[in-house]
Amino acid sequence: MWLYRSSIGNIYIKQLPDGRYGMIHNNVVWESCDSPQAEADNVYMQCTNCSTWDNLDTTNVNVPSDLSEWERIK
Repeated sequence: MWLYRSSIGNIYIKQLPDGRYGMIHNNVVWESCDSPQAEADNVYMQCTNCSTWDNLDTTNVNVPSDLSEWERIK
């Protein structure tokens, strides 16, 4: 599992029971992708279906552009 401590709260990327990787915010799985990197890309591009994140002005926010910039947690 990976964690990004964003200005809207923690965003997680976690492997789901079906093997895909989901973007989780406020205990809701907003979408899923085939790889954690693809999910990290969607968070970076703000195309996650989570309007709180997707509509946030990130002009002055350091959003991780790659999964390697996320915090890896167990």
